[in-house]
This record gives sequence, C-alpha cells and structure tokens, in this order.
Amino acid sequence: MLRVTLSVTLLLGLATAASADDNIIVGRFGYHFSGRAQAQQAPSAADTHILFINPCTGGCTVHVGNPDNRTDTSDIPQSTSQLQQFSQSATVWNAVKSCLQDTFSRFNVTVTDVDPGQTPHMEVMTAGIGAELGLPEGVLGIADFPCQGVGNCDSFMSNALVFAFANDPYYTNDPDNICSTVAQEIAHTWALDHVVDASDPMTYNAYSGIRQYHDNEKCGSDCQNGQSPFGLPCTGSGGQATHTCTGTGQATQSEVSTITALFGTSAPDTTPPTVMITAPANNASVMPGTAVTANVTDNIGVASAVLDIDGVAQSTLNGAPFSWTLPQSLTQGTHMIEVVGTDLSGNTGSAMISVTYGHACTKDSDCTTAGDICQGGHCVAGPTTNGGLGSPCNANSDCMSGQCADDGTHKYCVDTCNPTSSDCPGGFSCMMVGTGGVCWPGADNGGGGCNSGDASGLMLLGLGLGVLVWKRRR
Repeated sequence: MLRVTLSVTLLLGLATAASADDNIIVGRFGYHFSGRAQAQQAPSAADTHILFINPCTGGCTVHVGNPDNRTDTSDIPQSTSQLQQFSQSATVWNAVKSCLQDTFSRFNVTVTDVDPGQTPHMEVMTAGIGAELGLPEGVLGIADFPCQGVGNCDSFMSNALVFAFANDPYYTNDPDNICSTVAQEIAHTWALDHVVDASDPMTYNAYSGIRQYHDNEKCGSDCQNGQSPFGLPCTGSGGQATHTCTGTGQATQSEVSTITALFGTSAPDTTPPTVMITAPANNASVMPGTAVTANVTDNIGVASAVLDIDGVAQSTLNGAPFSWTLPQSLTQGTHMIEVVGTDLSGNTGSAMISVTYGHACTKDSDCTTAGDICQGGHCVAGPTTNGGLGSPCNANSDCMSGQCADDGTHKYCVDTCNPTSSDCPGGFSCMMVGTGGVCWPGADNGGGGCNSGDASGLMLLGLGLGVLVWKRRR
C-alpha cells in the first residue's frame, strides 16, 4: 500500500513544461526539473559505468549548487544540509547492494559502495530522511530530471547526485523497496519517467514482483483534472492513471533500450588496473619518510591500492591520490617496493621497484657503524651482525634485508645485486637468480665483489645455480 502523506503539489498547472525550479512530488517520489543539465549540454552517452550507493557513513553534508557528486552539491536543498548515515543493519545494506547488482546485471553498470572519489560516477545517497533536505514528509526519494519540455531532454547527467531516503520508517527492514527507489531515482537522471507496471523500478505504485526494467512501459502518475504533474494530458485516476511520457511525448517508454544505449550490455570485467610508481625511481637511494607515489587507473574504476615493502602489506588507500611514506623502521639495505591496485571487479595489477637505504660508500672502511660493510654503494649490516648480509638464517624474517637464500647446504641472509657489475662486498659473489642476482658468501676477485663475467664467479654460479632458491618474503 502506498504511503502518501503529501498531496501532489502542482507548481505549474498548465500544459507546458515545468520550470527549472519546480519540485514535483509524485506519491513517494520526487522530480526536480534541472535546467542546469540542459544548459551544460551533458553528453548523450554515459561517461561512466560506476553507480555508487553511498550509506553516508558518519553523515553526508550536501551543499547547494549545480548537481555534482564529486563536490556533494545539489540544486534540490535550499541550504547546506546534513543527511544522517544509513541507520539499518549491515544485513539490510548488503541485501540492498545485492538487489541493485541483480537489477543492473543485464547492463555494463558496476554497483559499488566504495567511493570512487574524483573518478566520474553516478551517486545515490542512500541514507537520511527527506526532511533533512527541507522536503515535506512522505518524500522517499528525489532526483534531478534533465528535461525542459517534450523532446528537449539530456539523456544522461554527468556526475549525478540523487537521493533515496533509506532512514524513513517506511523502509524499515525492507531492502527490496530501498533497492527499487535507488534504481528509480538514478534512472530519472537518464530521462526515464514513472510507469504504471508495479514490477518495474520506475513505478509509482506499490511494488509487486521482481524489480526489473522493461521496454514498452506505459508512463503513469497521479492524474488531476485531466493533467499529469508535468502539465501533459492523462487519463484515469489514482494508482492507474497514465500520461504521455514526459520528455518524449510518447505513450510508452523503452527502459531496457535506453539503458543499453547508455552503458551497453553486461560483460565480465577482466581488465586489471594499470599501476605506475612515479616516485622514487627504480634503484634510488631512500631514507625513512621518503614518499612513494603511484598512478593507479582502471577502465571501470579503482577500489584500492596497497603499498607492500618486501612483500609485506603496509597501508591501503581507497582512493587517489595514492601516496605513502616509507616507515621509520626501514632497515639498511635493499628493499622491494610494490604497489598493488585492485579494481571494482577484484582484478589486480601491480608495479615494483627496488630501493636502497644506507649511508653512501665505495668501500667497507667508509662505513662508520660497527659491523657494516659496503654493498651496492650503501652501508649495510654485515655477517658479524645478527640478520646482516651473509649471516645464517632460517627464514626471511631473520634477515634485515627480508631475504634468506638456501643452496641446499647453507642458508644465508642475502641482498639483491646486479650480476653484470661488481657491487657485492669483498668475500661475496653475485649469484644469478632468475633475471637478477643475490650477494652470496664465497670467493671473490680480491675485493669489491665479482660478477658473472669473472671465471671464479662462473664456477661458483655453476655450482650453485641449480639449487639456489631465493625466498623473498611475501
């Protein structure tokens, strides 16, 4: 049964389009005719596939201005307003999200409750009550409607911000109705009108049956004195009233065709994010507190990015800018820095660099800390220090470098090296591992480290290559 506590208010009772300032309340739901969309010439095709349902965790502040979800501005409230956060259980919220994912499963639309930030998206604040935006009692949802008369509509509003007032008592423990309201309000920004069919999200009647969009649906709303709230002729009365579809002037509207034209049909998203570490440079010298920055992009949307150091997750960010600082606990030596991006479909992409922390040196005597030796141009703890380069180990965690290697007989802490240059300390050889190398205790060419081009190095590599396993901590 409809909960209609507000009579329809016709701010314009003539057979013409409503003005840009009119709020038209139809039963439980509201239209707001937006002149802003037409004036800005919003694109006719969707510039995003992301639908963000916002539970307003901690509350949402809505500012007055041109509708834009990136700045939380809307032309619906008359003053800066606060929406209380979604007040029902996590079970209800998850059911709303699941219902919407099912409703949009036929289209290339990604439904998420993770804020896409500045990435273009559509947003439905699914929280609060209408009165918090200054709307009358009984309004359960409202959206901008981008039409300025018959045949004069934008088919898509960029960065739309609309509202489904999920905290209204009408919605208590009713995720299906919340879901349907969200689906209706966002579809208004695609110039879709109300319809009569009670199994359609665009209905103004009490919902009945599955919530799916349809083609060839009769448009309908309350009919008073032979006119719809949009000044167009209509027939019938009450819940069965029909009217010519606002915007098109046709008797029916084809919702599936409209939505498919905007977004395309559904297809699994298998494209991983693209990740590029922009600072520091690969093989750079760093200090604790050095900034690590990355660009993470995706064809649909980025959900998060994680900073890993030597295979151990340090910090997760859920939106750009993606920037971290290296921890103060960073030990001397070489470290692997990795940024792993995850998109809204769970696909991951990553980028990795190597950095070195330690005092600059050219020989062991340049190092002032007892037990340090010169490796790769930086001072690192040597074999006389527990966990230093060349000291015995059983696991990666035993080593300051986070790298423990095993040749089948011995296990030593190692650090990465370049097999084509002499960058291992005296008493170590750079042994090839995969496409790189590690400094391994053994004979050298008299100081400064030997490389794979040296005869003694080749002998050592020949003995150890088949059994050496580089166990990077992950």
